[in-house]
Amino acid sequence: MASQDELHKGRKGQSARPAANSIESASTTAAEDENPLSEREMEVSRLLATGASNAEIARELVISPHTVKVHVRNVFEKLQVSSRTEATLVLLQRGWVAVPGVEAAEPEPVQVAIPEPEPLDDLRLVPAPWQRWALFVALALAVFLLAAPAVLTRPKTSFTLLSDAGLSTGGRLAPEALARWEARMPLAQARSRHGAALLNGEVFVVGGENAQGQTIAATDAYDLLFNSWRSLAPLPEPLANLAVAALNGRIYAAGGSANRAGVEGEIAVSDRVYALDPAEGPWVQAGTLPNPLAGAAMVAAGDALYVLGGWDGERMRDEVWRTEPQSGDSGVLRWELATRLNTPIAFFGATVAGNRLYVIGGYDGQRALAEAAAFDLETGQWQRLPPMSVPRSGLTAVYDGMAVFALGGGWTRAIDTHERYDAYANQWSNFPSPLSGEWRHLAAATQDGRVWLIGGWSGGYLDVHQEYQSAFRALLPMIRGD
Repeated sequence: MASQDELHKGRKGQSARPAANSIESASTTAAEDENPLSEREMEVSRLLATGASNAEIARELVISPHTVKVHVRNVFEKLQVSSRTEATLVLLQRGWVAVPGVEAAEPEPVQVAIPEPEPLDDLRLVPAPWQRWALFVALALAVFLLAAPAVLTRPKTSFTLLSDAGLSTGGRLAPEALARWEARMPLAQARSRHGAALLNGEVFVVGGENAQGQTIAATDAYDLLFNSWRSLAPLPEPLANLAVAALNGRIYAAGGSANRAGVEGEIAVSDRVYALDPAEGPWVQAGTLPNPLAGAAMVAAGDALYVLGGWDGERMRDEVWRTEPQSGDSGVLRWELATRLNTPIAFFGATVAGNRLYVIGGYDGQRALAEAAAFDLETGQWQRLPPMSVPRSGLTAVYDGMAVFALGGGWTRAIDTHERYDAYANQWSNFPSPLSGEWRHLAAATQDGRVWLIGGWSGGYLDVHQEYQSAFRALLPMIRGD
């Protein structure tokens, strides 16, 4: 088999021969002008011609970097080139792509003697009946073929929407030392897109993605008093982008996503709800959600769980579902629609303060949001709050007893701060983050004026565990008059 260099030299030799020597050379040129690239390969080629890297092409086309490599290799083979530069030159010369400010040299026209055709008979000005029917059928078929992909094809779950695997951006992997921040015992393994909840003096961290980009089922608990981690029974299945909350002595994990085995770039979205009683043993299935969800939020208020928003594998959702799980039941949850969000979103922050459910930031499928709102659980009314200083998605939210905190973000832009909402002043304020650039898909919990931020993504998977002193409480001496 000829090597790429020999093929390349052969092509150079062909192009050097006079184009008008024979009908054979003309037919060869015509065959080369027929575009052998598929539609997806042309999309990759247009970005390749701009100098985009594989990672940039993957992000632009919402596919994995591995898939981009396969398309680039196919383009090289079909164009018979061995480098991105050669591929770009061929694409420009043949007019298959255009780069602003760059003009390809026009090839010399091929001179081929074409015999003069015989004159045609006069055409009928009025089409025959069968011609009308043929035209109608052709138009109907064309309309069907254009609409069929949107109507019949179920869209695949976006790989970059639900996974950090293969990404590399400008965040910081090592936190900076700042006032009011203190490093705590790190995670046993770096992870992102996990969930967390506080129960009985421990922060339970559930599921996520590990440093290899694999979905995991690990469950770990951090003891606030002894600054130590312990491992618990894993989830029944690996899950990332899941929602986690604590209620009545149990940890609940709802929805989530997992890499589908054997399918490149596709992720399955779950509708299952699992429950864990740390005192009794392994996770059990407590029921199912009304529909599959990933990137949703779950909070506990009173005796009820609320599941908000999320991505169902096709679109963002706006429902807020409510259920009151019974500790003695297993496998059944009865859901009711409590309200709807103002905008269908996923990967946002949600927390409960008193009788108000706060919804902060998020991603609507096109952009990160800065909007915030509060839902009164007693009156059923929404209140629009002032927006945050910057849009945030991939964040988490907590309430420390005094203020609501929006922690992390930076999925679509660099962010160097977190934000604090004061309900009395009805305004947001910023405070510095030890990780600059981005810190997203982290987990957080709070107690007694302290906030724990665990794991996440900042240019790579993190095992970071930072404690923030969110409030100071001083004990004043009691003065008694005898």
